[in-house]
Order: sequence, then structure tokens, then C-alpha cells
Amino acid sequence: MVRRSILVTLVVAVAAAWTAAAQAATAPTGLHLTSDQYVSPAVLEWTPGADLLNVSQTVYRAPGACTSPLTAGIAVRTYAGNATTQHFAVPGDGTFCFSVVASDLAGGTASSGGVTVTIDTTPPTATVAVSGQSPAGVVKGTVQVTGTGADTVSGVATSVLRVGPVGACATGTVVTGAWNTTRYTDGSYDVCNTVTDRAGYSTTAVLKVTVTNAVPAPVPVPQAGATPAADIPATPAPISATPGAPAQDKDAPKAPSKLAIVHPRSKKGPNALIPLTLRWVNPTAADLARVVVILNLKHAPRGIKDGNVVYDGLRTSTAFKLRAGKSGYVALYAYDRAGNVSAPARRTVSLASLIPLRPLTGSSVTTAPRMTWKAQEGIAYYNVQVYRNGRRILVGWPSHASFQLPTYLLVPGIYTWYVWPAFKHANAATTFGALIGRATFVYAK
Repeated sequence: MVRRSILVTLVVAVAAAWTAAAQAATAPTGLHLTSDQYVSPAVLEWTPGADLLNVSQTVYRAPGACTSPLTAGIAVRTYAGNATTQHFAVPGDGTFCFSVVASDLAGGTASSGGVTVTIDTTPPTATVAVSGQSPAGVVKGTVQVTGTGADTVSGVATSVLRVGPVGACATGTVVTGAWNTTRYTDGSYDVCNTVTDRAGYSTTAVLKVTVTNAVPAPVPVPQAGATPAADIPATPAPISATPGAPAQDKDAPKAPSKLAIVHPRSKKGPNALIPLTLRWVNPTAADLARVVVILNLKHAPRGIKDGNVVYDGLRTSTAFKLRAGKSGYVALYAYDRAGNVSAPARRTVSLASLIPLRPLTGSSVTTAPRMTWKAQEGIAYYNVQVYRNGRRILVGWPSHASFQLPTYLLVPGIYTWYVWPAFKHANAATTFGALIGRATFVYAK
């Protein structure tokens, strides 16, 4: 009888323990996101509940951010046993609440609580507009550049407006609303708005426009009683005759001579504007009236109207600026008081030597380039990093001042590359020096 009583008591105790366990399994703890926000797949980690009776763990997902109490979700994965500590979630773009629920032998459950996850794998939207087009696609003077950007999931991080070469707007100059087109050589340009969302994705909206700020030809000033200026043809463009000048003078002066360019010796960054001084010798002419200097950034000026006037007078020098790594073309014309004009004296100005990096910023390539830079002493190696459309595609460690971009990596896009020196030291680890430089080039089939 005593043994039977002991057995009954033991059964009742086990049943009580079983019932308690069935009422609530031990919940997982520390549920958190270990991957970066917005990345897919999202990596969730947790610590399983310390309960020998737990037999499974189920990951639940509910739409929207987590609430208290948690919104009922759908079961996306059940893991047998009580050892799993990680889950890879690929729910698509949007915001979700994840939780992990442990179950025991008797069907009892316990939840970890929730963690909010936002995933964004979709680039933002972007627009760009330019005011003052007349006719459409043609601008001059000062116009307004505007752009919009939107991203419904992670939101917009940056929106940058630029004006740059056709096909390479991302390498151009940043503009903030007003764009003074008179500072640009006439021709075609891309105006773009690059929008980047908080997930790191970018979209660039591009609008092609043509700048037409042609420098007007010098207009003669008539003498009293002469034909009104409005009726005088714009070309050719001699200056007005000075009283007393021989009416029959048709002999043009000689062209200016001994053209020379002076620029600083110090190296500049790839986007720096370099101050230059142009010097020349004026022709010997008793009736010399002026010398006009024309600058064209694309080709040698074909005439007085083909470029920007950087000087007009009787001095023998003038100053202007040119961007490092670029070329410019100048032409000088001498006028006498009768309006006769000389043949042009031309000079090409190249600042490519100021930048040791190749290919230069703004370059367009058709084959995989060999990137080169100025070698430095005491080098263990260099570190080269190449980005395409803002994402790194290559890291290299050449021992010489050049690096060949593999052909298989060359697809249409905008490439930016960087190079750092790694200096060697006796009985010590190598150390990186300052960035040698960066350059951007474009490849388009």
C-alpha cells in the first residue's frame, strides 16, 4: 500500500511538471538584425530558449513595423529542434516585423518579441529640368536647373545636379539652381540629377541641351551722318574708321608674333582651374588699333566669332584659366584703325602634363585602359581601387606605377579609380601614404 501511494505521488508530480511546461515554452531571446539595413537577404540572429522541452522554432513575418502587442504574421520557416540561431529573410522590398516562436512537446509556445526590418533593392526615381529653353533644347544666359528624387522604401539620401560633357555628366560640375551658361563654350552638354537612396542605389536623369552664347562680332560705330548701326552688316566686323584715316587703306596689319604661355610649375588636382598668362609681340603698324584674343576649348578658332573673347586691347599679355588636364586653343587677330584684320596667330595650350594620372578625368575609352600614375620612391606596392557607377569592381596591389584594367570588367558605364602608395620600412610593417589621386573615365559602346 505504501509503494502504491509513492507511485501515485510520483505520477502526479510528473503530470504537474508536464502541464506547467505545456503552458509556456521558453522563448528565444536577443532577436536582432546582423546584416545592414535595407540589404536582401536580411540576416536575423537570436539565442534559443534554454528549455529541454522546446522542440521547434518558427520564424513569423508581419507587414509593417513591429507593434506592441505584435501583429499576427505568417509563418515563413520552421526549424526542428532548439539549436537554430539564424535565419535569412528574403521578403522583397518593404518594411516587416519578424519574430521567432518556440514550441515545446505539449504544444506550448513562447515568442521572442519582434524586430523591424526594412529592405530596399529598388533604385530611386529621378527627374531633371532646365528652364529658359528657346527653342526646346537650346539655352543661353543664366537658366535654372531643377530636379526631383523619390524612394518609397529607404528614402532619398542625396540629390546632386551637374552639368558635364555629353555621355559623362557624372564627371561634370555641380550646379545649385542657377546655371550661368556664359561661362561655358558653346556646344552640347548633359544636365543631370543623380539621386541616391539610403540603401546606396542611384539613378541619374539626364537632359541634353545646347548652349548658344556666341560672342557677337565687334560692331562698328558709325560717324555722324553715316548709315545707322542697325543697317550695317554684322560681318565682316571691322572697327570704325578714325577721322583722318586714309579711306583707301585696305592693307591689313601683320599678325601678332612670338606667342608664349606661362603657367605655374606646381601640380594641381584633376579639377583645378590653372591660371595662365599668354604673352605676344604686337605687329609694327602706325595705325594699329587693337589685338583680340579668342579662346576655344574644342578646336582652333576659325574666326573672330569662333570662341570666347578673353582680351581686346593694345597690351601684349593677358590672363585666363584652363582646367588641369585639358587643352585650349587661342587665336590672336590684329586690327588697324580702318578695320582691316590680320591673319590669325594661333597657339595650342595643353595642361595634360599637370596631371600624372592616365586616363584623365573626362576621358572616353574604347578599350580596357592601362592606368598609370607618377611613381614614388620607397614603395612596397600601390593599392588601386576601381569603381563602376559608384560600386567597387576591382582592388589591385601592383608593384609598379601602372595597372591594366581586365577586359572582362569593361562594360558601359562611368569608372572612377583611386591609387594609394604603400611605403616599406625597415623592421616595420608597410604604411599607406596620402591618396596619389583619382580620375574618372567613361566607356560606352
